[in-house]
Amino acid sequence: MDHKNKTPSNLSRLAIVSAILLIVAICGLLGFVTVTSRVSGTASLPNGTKAIINGPFSCSCNSPTTEIEAGGHLFAFSPTTISVDGKAIGPLDATVTDVTIDATYWNASLYVNGTEVAFWR
Repeated sequence: MDHKNKTPSNLSRLAIVSAILLIVAICGLLGFVTVTSRVSGTASLPNGTKAIINGPFSCSCNSPTTEIEAGGHLFAFSPTTISVDGKAIGPLDATVTDVTIDATYWNASLYVNGTEVAFWR
């Protein structure tokens, strides 16, 4: 009895290629949704103000300081000072009534009372 190796038929090749393309398409769709989705939230600051964060972030409250990581930067709000990446950029006092952070995965902007605060990136 002779045993001959069977070569895959065109139909089985087509099924394998289709399955691989489907997996690649699903991974691409998930990646697209992950990159384009927006996240937002709020954080309570020591002076009683609520900071609005637009974009991906993490937040922790180490009494009495609120720390927000967003866009590759660490924003720290102590009872008296606002700092970014360990550098003081302004006071956190009663005049600060509106704080917004707009962030992407790679960058962030800080707005205090509607005005963008410049800091070294």
